[in-house]
Amino acid sequence: MEFKRVMTFFIGGLCLLLAACSSATQLLMTQEELVNLIYKETGKELYLPEFETFNISYVYLQFDEADQVRSIDVQYAEGPTSEIIDFFQDPSNLAAWEEQHHAKKLYGPYEGDVSFMLSYSIDGMTTTAAVKVVELEEVEVAVQEDMFFTIHSIYLNRDDSYSLSYNKELISEEEALEHTRSYLMNVE
Repeated sequence: MEFKRVMTFFIGGLCLLLAACSSATQLLMTQEELVNLIYKETGKELYLPEFETFNISYVYLQFDEADQVRSIDVQYAEGPTSEIIDFFQDPSNLAAWEEQHHAKKLYGPYEGDVSFMLSYSIDGMTTTAAVKVVELEEVEVAVQEDMFFTIHSIYLNRDDSYSLSYNKELISEEEALEHTRSYLMNVE
């Protein structure tokens, strides 16, 4: 289950990395506006970290078979523009993507290089194929790596699990651990 969710998350990120130029624009929202939008849609007040050089470029929800929110997914990009990715400008493409992924786009996706991805899973604890486990702020963090991202999986309790994925070209292992530590201090 975790592998499928991570792969869906990863593929969504790759789509953003490989997307072509865009011509449509949309007003950018502040982090506070996005937190409020997520709360309005899900009833969950999700902490969204701030980065000096990265901004939120994409927010979407994924649903389970009973049409209940399964996860909240947020992507950050380095230098995103106000340009929506071409593929998502076409309403039929958006509808097909939402149906295929059993998802709902809330914001974006804006062009820019994906630097960080946050996924909050509502369906509770899942397993992960961690390469190593580190302890930060008295919480075990499972660490795994794929070709592009270092992924930190955090299980605060049986109902709250988070996946924080860091672009390895833009964020060092030490920086990723420090960001995850800071995230934990804000969600506990």
